[in-house]
Amino acid sequence: MSDVFTGMTPERTSGEKETGSIPPWELRVFGSLTALHAGRSLPLGPLRHRALLGLLLVRLGNVVATGQLVDELWAGRPPRRPIATLQTYVSHLRRALASGGEQGRAEARVRHRSPGYVLEIDPELVDVHRFETLVDRGRRDLTHQRFRSARDELTRALALWRGDPYLELTSYGPIADENERLEQLRLTAVETRAGACLAIGEADSVVTTLYPEVQRNPTRERCVGHLMSGLYLLGRQAESLRLYEQTRRHLAEELGVDPGAELQRVHSDILNQRLPVSEPPLSAGSCVTTDRSAAPASPPPAETPANPPEPAPAPSADVPTPLPERRLRRPRRPVFGGGTVDRSGSRTLRPPRGARSRGALVGRDRELAVLGGHVLDALEGGSHLTAVLGELGVGKTELVQELARGLQELLQEVVWGRCTAGEGVPAYWVWAQIFRQLAVSRPEAFRKAEARFGSLLAPLILTPESGLRTVNSDAPSARARFLTQDAMCETLLSLAADDPLVVVLEDLDQADESSLELLGLLRTRLHCEPLSIVVTADDTAVAADFMGGNAVAEALGDSRTRSVRLGGLSPWDTRELVAGHTAADVPDDVLGLLHGRSRGNPYFLHQFIAAVGDPGLLGDRTAVQNALADVPLGVRQALGRRLAGLPGPVLDVLRCCSTLGSAFAFDLVDDVMGARTDVESAIGTATRCGLLRRAAQPPFLLSFHDELVQEVLLGELSGCDRARLRESVARALGQRRAAPHGEQEQRRDRVRRTTRLLAAPGTPNSARVPAPAPPHSA
Repeated sequence: MSDVFTGMTPERTSGEKETGSIPPWELRVFGSLTALHAGRSLPLGPLRHRALLGLLLVRLGNVVATGQLVDELWAGRPPRRPIATLQTYVSHLRRALASGGEQGRAEARVRHRSPGYVLEIDPELVDVHRFETLVDRGRRDLTHQRFRSARDELTRALALWRGDPYLELTSYGPIADENERLEQLRLTAVETRAGACLAIGEADSVVTTLYPEVQRNPTRERCVGHLMSGLYLLGRQAESLRLYEQTRRHLAEELGVDPGAELQRVHSDILNQRLPVSEPPLSAGSCVTTDRSAAPASPPPAETPANPPEPAPAPSADVPTPLPERRLRRPRRPVFGGGTVDRSGSRTLRPPRGARSRGALVGRDRELAVLGGHVLDALEGGSHLTAVLGELGVGKTELVQELARGLQELLQEVVWGRCTAGEGVPAYWVWAQIFRQLAVSRPEAFRKAEARFGSLLAPLILTPESGLRTVNSDAPSARARFLTQDAMCETLLSLAADDPLVVVLEDLDQADESSLELLGLLRTRLHCEPLSIVVTADDTAVAADFMGGNAVAEALGDSRTRSVRLGGLSPWDTRELVAGHTAADVPDDVLGLLHGRSRGNPYFLHQFIAAVGDPGLLGDRTAVQNALADVPLGVRQALGRRLAGLPGPVLDVLRCCSTLGSAFAFDLVDDVMGARTDVESAIGTATRCGLLRRAAQPPFLLSFHDELVQEVLLGELSGCDRARLRESVARALGQRRAAPHGEQEQRRDRVRRTTRLLAAPGTPNSARVPAPAPPHSA
């Protein structure tokens, strides 16, 4: 959330206490739990050491019993000597905290006090305490109608929120409870600040800030009410009333309740036009954004409690003003992610302020600009399907979420569905998610479609009031299935014709056959409708070949489909991501190790950083090398899911290859596996899937494209399996040496023939890989 409020904090008066200032020694809980001295991270140790500090910190100043700490640290499965181990942890924390104090004096102390331990520290040195203090002051100022002061205090408070508190420690019960409490307090601060901004006429800031919050927390009625008021004050009454209808339906469906009296009162005031409306500052055809490089406005003068609420100020070009109408207009030169102006003078789309603080989108500005341009073009009737491709963990979902936040800031509707594979998943499941959202956001239009097509839409959830789904156990005929898909297409096209629509289908490679058939039919029906479909999928070809059949390959390979392919981050972007995640000063050689091991995959990079433990250890090359020697559990699981779609014979061949070192000859694999396995076909499949690659120079050795895949496959083998395979390798090598000359020539001919097949057009990486040194060659 901090980026939302960057540059908005005015100077404090000289006599006022600097609660929002950063002390030289600080304990941070927003993001990862970190102790800082003069900007340097202190070595708090592995995860469980920091968990001990977190458990004491959430009860700051109170004694926590030794037995309670043991239960919470080890969740009922303590080590053989838990008390001694706990004392070791305490000793380590004491040394770590003392290392940052002045002249050896610890700013934070872990003291033994019967029957347990207590953490003693000046609360002003803990960022969460300063956050709570500023929130309390802001709420008090609002109560006394000091609106500008309330806004400023709450802006400072929210600027401290660098990420979810105790980010890596939420698996511990008490810390998870504290995390949830602080999140509710943050939402309260956001709502209170919005109330203060409305009182001084800053409706545009309210809309910009609250729209993503309402998307994530649709039951926060005060947040919804402030957003409705902000929309109305900007002259967008229809959107405000639509938001109320969406919230009312959501509360009825999820909780079975009506909106509270406060939200109903806001709704009534808008209907009766009891709020002053300011003139829209720009025409309906402009796409407006905030230029982050623009200098912030100077702070307003202080006000006294006697001052009445001020009228809305005149809009400024530096203040984000969303569209007065819902229909999106595409700029002539679509740029997403920048603050440029097109030739007609219209501003272009960009993600909302504060997106960086939530996360994680680093090094994707170019891809975001391209993806945004494709979507805007589709909404003007261009190519309607855009595929975001890349391996698992590379950031496909984060990129599309960033796009959706930018569109939603302009109140362009984005509906989202996630494909799910497995037994029991009903047909059209991802589309059922899409239609369920549309039934809530566009109730009148959806009811008309339901009345038009009737039972043909039965596979979808058509009664959001009851949440019921009718499951027909009888397999429909081909004609019935086509009529159902036709009705779904007509409904989507009709809704898009009324109002532009962006549909996101996540993990298309996991979609059921019926959902893919519907997508294929919809693609043939799209011409000039303002409908954009964005899909994400694994680009390893595993999904296209073995999970979704030809339908996935057909959709992604169509000439009208545009694609955005994500690769690993560059070393520079890796540096930025590590700095944002750890707030630690990491040497270049360690960054090189992290980047090389993760290949710039953001998810893998986070997993390896977590394996290191304390961010302070990232400065120790030896500690990092030791941590990177193993493959973290999260990476193993991700790569395991990627491999799970392969046929059994292909997996068997790959497991054999994993024991042969960094490079190996095809005929050696063939000899080890024997005649019972079609090695040539399996190697070809693995090469098409990007798992293996062939060297461009003789002797055309094979190697794994990713050493992590090789390590995961090798780790799946038991000790007996490894020994058996090594015996087979030794036996095959011995037989090859003893074979007559004629058999050796036949084997070489077969290897050359197979090599030509593997190097055929369409095989990835067939001619671009340098030849590695051959550890196992004939």
